[in-house]
Amino acid sequence: MPGWITISATAFIVAIAVVRLVLVRHTTVYGRLINTLLGLDAAAALLREPVVARHVAGAVPGGLPTVFDAWHWLTVMAWACGLGLALVHRHDVPHYQTRFRVVLGLAAAVGIAFLTLSDPARARGLASVADHGGWRYGVYVLLYSAVPLAVSSYYYAMSRSVGVWRTTTLRERVMVAALVSFGVASSLPTCVVAASAALDAAGLSDGFARDVFTVVSEGLTSGEPGLFVFAAVVVVFVPSSAQAVMRLLRLDRESRAARRTYPLWRDLTRAAPQVVFELKPADNWKVSPQECLHRRRIEIHDAAELVARYVQPLPPVVDELIENTAREEDQEHIRLVAEMVLAAERLADNRGEPAVGEAYVPDERTLLRFWQPAKSLVRAADHTAERR
Repeated sequence: MPGWITISATAFIVAIAVVRLVLVRHTTVYGRLINTLLGLDAAAALLREPVVARHVAGAVPGGLPTVFDAWHWLTVMAWACGLGLALVHRHDVPHYQTRFRVVLGLAAAVGIAFLTLSDPARARGLASVADHGGWRYGVYVLLYSAVPLAVSSYYYAMSRSVGVWRTTTLRERVMVAALVSFGVASSLPTCVVAASAALDAAGLSDGFARDVFTVVSEGLTSGEPGLFVFAAVVVVFVPSSAQAVMRLLRLDRESRAARRTYPLWRDLTRAAPQVVFELKPADNWKVSPQECLHRRRIEIHDAAELVARYVQPLPPVVDELIENTAREEDQEHIRLVAEMVLAAERLADNRGEPAVGEAYVPDERTLLRFWQPAKSLVRAADHTAERR
């Protein structure tokens, strides 16, 4: 397969993993497992890439065979995390932890087995255990293929026993079906290699079996089928990663809503700065867009309540201008908001506090809709008064 295709797939996997790890930080077990899975997938994809593998081989004991083992062991660990997601879904935390520790222990044992089985290849200076061949490679492939097959089988059994297909959302059903399909798809080629290797070791293979073994073995050695399985798994997490980027760039829905409320918030909090809760820059960076919007709305409400205590009747020129320019159904709302605008300006300019009274406080939607029109009318009235 052309190198630009595999490099593009690797770059895609790594990019999504980096976005998740940097921007989507979870405190839940489920979220941490997803991030760990993607991080392992990205590391395995990088080690699979020949250019990266050759550079890394010079810095690790054993050279390329060790890189080959590390790549497959990272893949096994990623599948183990996938099984952990199913365990979290099915069991409570104490029971999940016990079972998941067993899964991680078995995955670590598989990694040790990889190193043991590939040791003759290292001793002979070969590129990988696949070049050594024989029963060792057959066992190696059998161990490697058993993990995704076991995980996908568990997902399938869980989906039938707990009713995943019927009780969850469509997206969750697609995720479960995808993981089952990915497991089967990644296991079939390696199972063929294992069967062919077993026949070859027993001296029962014919020419066709050897041809099948050669073709599928080359696919396993290159890692290209597994790479695209990785990419397909990563696609499931693209939406959440894209949302994280949108939040970082402040292009998400909550950030856009916060920008719309800013002019109103600015004018009201100038008049009532005591309602603003100041955060340190480091803490402010950690605030999510949802929290930022919620806090801004609370501060708008509190500031409006304070400003409303100091409203005064509108000057005749402003009232006349509203009567002549605003739509009849909007005039009452604009009068109320214009009173708030003038009161806020008096308080912000320190022109003295008029007698405290009580006034109706428009809701946030009314304030947002009419604040700027009311300000424009007040400015127009001031210009009219100056000309007179």
